[in-house]
Amino acid sequence: MEYTTSGREASRPKSPGHVPPGTESTAGGTAGTGPPGAREWVGLSVVLLAMFMSQVDMFIVNVAAPVMQSDLGASFGDLQFIIDGYVIAYAAGMVTGGRLGDRIGRKKVFQYGVAAFALTSLLCAVAPSPGTLIGARVLQGLAAALMTPQILALIRARFVSERDRARAIGAYGASIGLGVIAGLAGGGLLLDLDVAGLGWRMIFLINVPIGIAILAAAAYTVTESRSAKKPHLDLVGVALTGLILPLLLLPLFLGPDAGWPWWSWLSVASGIALVRVLLLWERRLEESGAEPLLPRRLLRSPGFPLSMATVVAFFAGNAGLFLVLTYHLQSGLSRSPMETSLVFVPLGIGFIVASTACRRPAARYGIAVSIAGALIMAAGLAAVPAVTSEPAGPQSWLLAALMGLSGLGQGLVVAPLVDTVLSRTHPDDAGAGSGVLNTMTQAGMALGVAAVGAFYRATLGDNPQEPSAPLGSDTFAHAFDLTALLLAGLALTTAALCTRLRDRGTAPDGLAREHTAG
Repeated sequence: MEYTTSGREASRPKSPGHVPPGTESTAGGTAGTGPPGAREWVGLSVVLLAMFMSQVDMFIVNVAAPVMQSDLGASFGDLQFIIDGYVIAYAAGMVTGGRLGDRIGRKKVFQYGVAAFALTSLLCAVAPSPGTLIGARVLQGLAAALMTPQILALIRARFVSERDRARAIGAYGASIGLGVIAGLAGGGLLLDLDVAGLGWRMIFLINVPIGIAILAAAAYTVTESRSAKKPHLDLVGVALTGLILPLLLLPLFLGPDAGWPWWSWLSVASGIALVRVLLLWERRLEESGAEPLLPRRLLRSPGFPLSMATVVAFFAGNAGLFLVLTYHLQSGLSRSPMETSLVFVPLGIGFIVASTACRRPAARYGIAVSIAGALIMAAGLAAVPAVTSEPAGPQSWLLAALMGLSGLGQGLVVAPLVDTVLSRTHPDDAGAGSGVLNTMTQAGMALGVAAVGAFYRATLGDNPQEPSAPLGSDTFAHAFDLTALLLAGLALTTAALCTRLRDRGTAPDGLAREHTAG
């Protein structure tokens, strides 16, 4: 089956995302007749720089939070919203952002998203108060929701052979690892340098020239693609997805510290009820012949729901690890924020190395590489109790080594798992599928921070940030040991889910391999 550009599109007026006829692609077609050339590979680097930028902003604010709190006179609750407002808006908008790309062009929506991200980063940098910064961060998350779903959709559209797509997704995984390093370590470096006396504001200002560079390069190197048939924009579905995730996620962020008040349970119940409403609405819309935001062929693709569960389990464990290790290092071992950041660097390096090196094994063994990666993660986390009895200095180095091992495992998991998800997505639904994947990634991270954080606090017996009485390093070590074993269990769960995906096969009804000739 081939999906090609229609005659309508050849006569369409030029737009910011326009490319000459013959080079444009639809979801299932190619920008030309052969394999991707130098332009496409450069274009891949350009869109991955945007992915890198969005990942940096996911982690960099955590490093700068104490300085921001002092400078703005913000409360701890304000800081939670500054961090979480971005994540919630990012997650809530990604399915819609992906569908917009399917409808009006992924390159075009990507460009709009990058421009909005640079502008909202500037708003964050000049924010005079906590409330203003919270609002700017929400807008920044919505901009990221326009930008990032297009990246995987563009990869799905242009890199259609197994070999090329594996290389592209390996680079995608490496860009995530680089974003983690830059966010955790680069943020501390920027604060130490205090460029022009701007302090924490520089962590947002740096996005402005990067965004301008991406826009300039994307105009010439990124190939446009869209769905073979122009999908209808489901406004009811847009509104429901915009409500569901905040209703489900806000209680996870705010409920524990507030003692789980009645409104938190009402919010969760309302979110679950709206999920049911959304599914019924989407079914009714599709049966009437209209285009839903979430096509049933996407949600019912063989193994797609199972792959989403795998994504949630994997990213929940990762986000929980970042949280509890930070507390252990800073509160338990009295490490500085910069020293804490350096412990995470081997994790990012391991992630990059594994993402890059696993291309050929993934092409040969598929999701089995993810199984091996999850088992490596589990082994590294299970070894944590063996090192937490060491003195603070040696322990930091040993934990850094274990983080490097965990990063290797994570890098092996991501690329084959993402490739499996994309291979199960109908070409016309590449944007929607990418949006769902990214949404579940953020939901998994939010769930991990909330659930793993609650477990860690319960085993610690007090608030790790503001304990009612001084806590000894042994108490922090015990809590971290138990939480690391929980995280090892989540890694084993990821391995088990990947095994089920392998047993169910890697492609639905020939869709995944229909373009392997490239």
